[in-house]
Amino acid sequence: MEQLAQTGDAYAQYFLGLLYRDGGLLIPDTEKAKHWLERAAKQEVHAAQYALGRLFLSDDPDVHDPSEGIRWMKAAAQNGNDYAAYILGEEYLSGKHVVKNSGTAAEYMHQAAQADNPWAQYLMGKLYLMGEGVEQDEDTAYEWFQAAAEQGHTYAQFFVDRMEQQGQLVSPSLLLSATRLLHHMGNIFRDSAPQDSTTRAPHIERKRLQKLRAKKIALGHKPDDYEEEQTMDGMTMGGWRAKIAQC
Repeated sequence: MEQLAQTGDAYAQYFLGLLYRDGGLLIPDTEKAKHWLERAAKQEVHAAQYALGRLFLSDDPDVHDPSEGIRWMKAAAQNGNDYAAYILGEEYLSGKHVVKNSGTAAEYMHQAAQADNPWAQYLMGKLYLMGEGVEQDEDTAYEWFQAAAEQGHTYAQFFVDRMEQQGQLVSPSLLLSATRLLHHMGNIFRDSAPQDSTTRAPHIERKRLQKLRAKKIALGHKPDDYEEEQTMDGMTMGGWRAKIAQC
């Protein structure tokens, strides 16, 4: 793999970067991970650009560089990476590493949502429900919630059920408050709840779940990567963890 990477093979460079980032076969080394991911990213491998962006945005003091992280996320999003578009949407909603701009956030979220990203679809529903960054439209909000719910997004299903039951007359702020309560209750009971090996995500077909998992692996996620802690007030996503067995 190193020989291929040294000769300029972009995908060998990308894979080697993941190996140094995640460990297992190699001793983790963020500097080497950055080196190989950067070489692949410069060859327009959008998965490498995304992985490099995540590395720079991480809390690792050896590689932490938010401005570079945002730059590579933008490059990945421009090349069609919906996870990068989602992360940028979150960044522009929170204002953590960029100037807060709900309009720009909505544009990136829309890109990710159109690529069938369920977490972006859910956030698009919230944006349309509250009229943040887009014109308020409860019908469009319902459509995005429904799209996310069909892929197993629990909070999106909650919105769909309540909007259908109430004929869309329920207060948006009340819905958001209810999901905040559900989120906090879930955190309280999650650690003490027994694990059920037969439990599956609701409303999601097995083949579609496998497809989503394979996509995450192909885009360079760690087995426990992409657990986005959701702060409902800050309009960010989360509350889930994708456990994927390493290839």
